[in-house]
Amino acid sequence: MTIQHPHPIGVTLDPRIAVLVRPDGRVQFGWDPERALVLSPPPGVRTEQLLAVVRLLDGRNTRPHILWTAVGYGLAPTDVSKLLGDLDRAGLIDVAGTSPVADTITIRVHGRGPLSDAVSAGLTDAGIRVSRSFRYSADGDVRRWNALCVVLADDLVADPRLAADLVQSGIPHLQVRLRDGRGVVGPLVLPGHTSCLRCADLLRAAYDEDWPHLSAQLLGTVGHASPAVIMATTAVALGQLEAVLSAPRGAPPSSLDATLEIDLGAHRLVTRRWPRQASCSCTYLAPAVGESNRHR
Repeated sequence: MTIQHPHPIGVTLDPRIAVLVRPDGRVQFGWDPERALVLSPPPGVRTEQLLAVVRLLDGRNTRPHILWTAVGYGLAPTDVSKLLGDLDRAGLIDVAGTSPVADTITIRVHGRGPLSDAVSAGLTDAGIRVSRSFRYSADGDVRRWNALCVVLADDLVADPRLAADLVQSGIPHLQVRLRDGRGVVGPLVLPGHTSCLRCADLLRAAYDEDWPHLSAQLLGTVGHASPAVIMATTAVALGQLEAVLSAPRGAPPSSLDATLEIDLGAHRLVTRRWPRQASCSCTYLAPAVGESNRHR
């Protein structure tokens, strides 16, 4: 089931941001002490008039309509342009067409276990279309999944053939798993641009020559952790997928060329780097830049 959302046609103020009024009439966007944006009403404009224009930034009004309506509230077009510019530079607004529409996106969640279920539920709640699978057959073709991104969840070690096919087809994928009671999110693989799962295996084998033998024993195994760790790991994974969906406007996901390792017992989130390896097959398997979308 997919939650349907109305398609925004205009400028949208980030709904997560609280809009507050200071005693002197200035309007504050957000309440983070370091990131909040404070704006003064233009000369001759009351706070209530400025707030009326801010309420138009709900995604249902085009920029020309906002400019026209704002005149009735006493704001000149130059005032509105400055307001939108200030909000845009602070990363607080989005304009229709600059990011994917949620209900046209499909994310594939591959795996069977607590993380697969939790990530799928979180994506569905966000209005993202989710498809599921847990086996990759001998005649499998990841291009038929028609997914913007694939989440490889629960399996401690990803199916090597599936991982290679995702790279060869240019499909971004994120690994999410539980290791010794802790959560591990990443790496997020952008074929042709970042390290891949095999790069990480090659690097680990360089430090531990027995890693290939150990890794083979983990194939088809699902990790275990407390409900709190599962929830925390799911939250981090959904955050990384949010960053993928907000590209290119948002900050790059932290799991590019890296894993994010969640240790609730020690109250730590550790970032471990996994750089690209020149000897990895992803250097020639990944399609050329701009080619991946042709496969979908």
